[in-house]
Amino acid sequence: MSRTKKLQPLNERIAQDKSLSALIQRANHITDVNKRLQPMLPAPVKGLCQLANIRHEMAVFTCQNQAEAAKVRMFSRDILQILQKEYKISVKKLRVIVEQAL
Repeated sequence: MSRTKKLQPLNERIAQDKSLSALIQRANHITDVNKRLQPMLPAPVKGLCQLANIRHEMAVFTCQNQAEAAKVRMFSRDILQILQKEYKISVKKLRVIVEQAL
């Protein structure tokens, strides 16, 4: 005899799994902050980086290549001030990661 389990809709499963639900909420929050942050970035770095994470007192951004990452690092103080003043996010450091091409 085979036992069949009733399939459960994904949104119900996510709602039941507290850690998964919290992770999705966090990802959505970071995505939202990134979308609102992009137009406020200094002109030379607009569109060059994406907010990837905020952990402890560090904002993590990703860039496509080293040249873009260097430019973002040059404006790190400005970016941190925007995050602190406009979004009340307590960050003191900015880390830039270059995405690896597949």
